[in-house]
Amino acid sequence: MNNYNEEINKNIKEHTFSVFEINSLIKEIFDSSSIFKSLKVKGEISNWKGKNISGHIYFSLKDDKSTIKCVMFKYDTFSLKENFKDGDEVILNCSLSVYAQGGTYQLIVKDIKREGEGDILLKRQELIEKLAKEGFFDESKKKKLPLFPYKIGIIVGQNSAASKDLETNIIRRWPLVEINFYYSLVQGKEAPKDLINNLKKADNDHNDVLIIARGGGSIEDLTAFDDEELIRYIATLKTPLISAVGHEINRSITDFIADKYVSTPTGAAEIVVPNKEEILLDLSQNKEYIDKIIHNYIDKYNHKLEILKNSKCLTSLDKIYDAYYEKIDKYMITINNLIKNKISEIENRLNKYKIISESTNPFNILNKGYCIIKNENGDIIYESKLLKEEVDAQIVFKDKSVLTKIIKKEE
Repeated sequence: MNNYNEEINKNIKEHTFSVFEINSLIKEIFDSSSIFKSLKVKGEISNWKGKNISGHIYFSLKDDKSTIKCVMFKYDTFSLKENFKDGDEVILNCSLSVYAQGGTYQLIVKDIKREGEGDILLKRQELIEKLAKEGFFDESKKKKLPLFPYKIGIIVGQNSAASKDLETNIIRRWPLVEINFYYSLVQGKEAPKDLINNLKKADNDHNDVLIIARGGGSIEDLTAFDDEELIRYIATLKTPLISAVGHEINRSITDFIADKYVSTPTGAAEIVVPNKEEILLDLSQNKEYIDKIIHNYIDKYNHKLEILKNSKCLTSLDKIYDAYYEKIDKYMITINNLIKNKISEIENRLNKYKIISESTNPFNILNKGYCIIKNENGDIIYESKLLKEEVDAQIVFKDKSVLTKIIKKEE
């Protein structure tokens, strides 16, 4: 390899490097330097999953400013005398190397020593205990979700998988609903403030229910949703809130304070609206039940009529028969009218829902060649005076969305 690199060095100006050659050169620099062969690095464990099927341990080490990947190979793990977990603050005896195939650098860990509980988990636990004493997690304070919401506000990262999952599954289950997206930062120092601003907008926009969502993540990825100011603001919301921020492994404090928690955005879509197929099936079953009751009454009166017809102790049997027969005819007319009216009422309601669904579905007009233009905040630009001199925009076609820049020209 050294001879190969020397040959490259002689002709470096004329040589065109492959990606692997670049990564291999960097790896050689790291591996040949005595500086990187014996290091002690202090930080907090993150994404610890224990030994994999090969016996190796992969995890990350982080502090409040940065993160680095780590690997402890099988033959070094035998020296571990205790179990570790996310949030443990440790000192690693390690070397620094480069994984040439992936182009990433990582710490090759020889030994791990515990320093104490990590700051993030410790501060998080202290905040949970503080809020619990103040009654923030009392079930009696949680608001009920509406059964048939008309407007849903979703606070989520822009162009995220979570936003796509929510929109697709909600429309599939209940196309009558109106969805309002409030795109927000979901990670970083500015995220809590941005989440609060978007929650405030959504809470004041007369939505029936709100969803705050993110596609899960590690403990440090979810720290924005453990922010005390954000948690205290959520407790003041007028609108019921569903939280779908973390998975079961990494639940945020937002998940605990919300009126309802689910582990995924798909789960949020399943509880926020009913399933139209189930509703239609329920209506059909109710109709069958009503029909059954009606026919039971008919059979009951027909049976009574047959008894009267065959009774020898009665005189003027024909007159009695005719009277009952006439009565049954009236019942049949009344019952048939009730059935027709009920069926007509159900059909009218379903047609109304269908019309509302088609009229409120923005994708119908997109099928005719129109498109929707949104600004960087996700607001629809419906007239030219809403344009700035220069604005980043999103053009929504019937099959996908594209990002573009619009420059306003004065006429």
